[in-house]
Amino acid sequence: MKFEHKHENKQAHKESTHTKEHESKQDTELKILEKESNEHKESLQRIQAEFENFQKRNERERIEFIKFASARTIEEFLPLVDSISEGINQSKKSNNPEMTEGFEKIKTQLLKIFEKQGVKSINSVGEKFDHNFHECMMTANEKDKKDDYILEEFQKGYVLNDKILRPAKVKVNKIN
Repeated sequence: MKFEHKHENKQAHKESTHTKEHESKQDTELKILEKESNEHKESLQRIQAEFENFQKRNERERIEFIKFASARTIEEFLPLVDSISEGINQSKKSNNPEMTEGFEKIKTQLLKIFEKQGVKSINSVGEKFDHNFHECMMTANEKDKKDDYILEEFQKGYVLNDKILRPAKVKVNKIN
């Protein structure tokens, strides 16, 4: 009986050791799987964040594109506005009120279309010269006027949603 008991103890010890080794191996495999799972989860979260950032950037770029898509077309209409303005001046000089009124109506309609598109004219005469909005074509030395202020506008300037379409061409007072 003693022999059987020893044999059973050895067998139980062997099974216990085997079970512990098996559990240890399972714990190691479980830790590896948990680590891999966490790595995959983190990778998925990074990819999701990158995708969300891509979507936001894409939306900002789309809005920016739409905002300025009409700029080229509007720029091509600016000489037309200049011609209409010149027509107004010439019709006034020739004392033709009907023609002046016709040109003014056309100009008003065109400027309303521009306004709907986000185009604004640049204020010039009487304003301080700003190289961001004005292009100095001439200078004058008028002592009774403020230095670096605009005396005359030769060509109207325009902005589209804070982007310069064309700077105003002006005459600036420079006191020596």
